[in-house]
Amino acid sequence: MKTITIKVPDFLNERLDAAAAKKHVSKSAIVREALLQSMAGPDGAAETSDDRPSIHRRLSRYQSAGKTGIHDLASNPSHLEDYGRK
Repeated sequence: MKTITIKVPDFLNERLDAAAAKKHVSKSAIVREALLQSMAGPDGAAETSDDRPSIHRRLSRYQSAGKTGIHDLASNPSHLEDYGRK
């Protein structure tokens, strides 16, 4: 996690201190949450690192038919009859 430094007016720092004490969290946690909410997408959901596509989803375009034109060679036993003998 990266560290940044910001300057805030005294009144805002006091409000941040009070909110952190009330919620029993750090000031950083409150600022992070506020940033996520302010950068929410059009559907209202904040994008987080958990919203990244899975490796399966990223590689799905490569999971189609290869040179043979057959999507899954393992689905037909006749394609495997010489497997391991060559």
